Amino acid sequence: MVHLFNITINDDSISCDYDPEKCGKIGKVVVDKTTQDIKSVLYSEYEYGRKMYVAHVRSKLCELLKYGEKAPREAVVVWF
Repeated sequence: MVHLFNITINDDSISCDYDPEKCGKIGKVVVDKTTQDIKSVLYSEYEYGRKMYVAHVRSKLCELLKYGEKAPREAVVVWF
């Protein structure tokens, strides 16, 4: 599970802070709106699955792009 918060959309990107497994070790991801590629990452210090969490964050941010300015400020991603 990963908690996305402070979700913001500007002219060229969508970004958020993220907290894997509610560990309190926050990271940040910025995704290009046009290409949907990651522009920058500040990895969480959470010791497990660094890239896995960022992949889930990126996927959710890309999904939220369809909401435009109505995108929520927070979201949670859960997988099995």
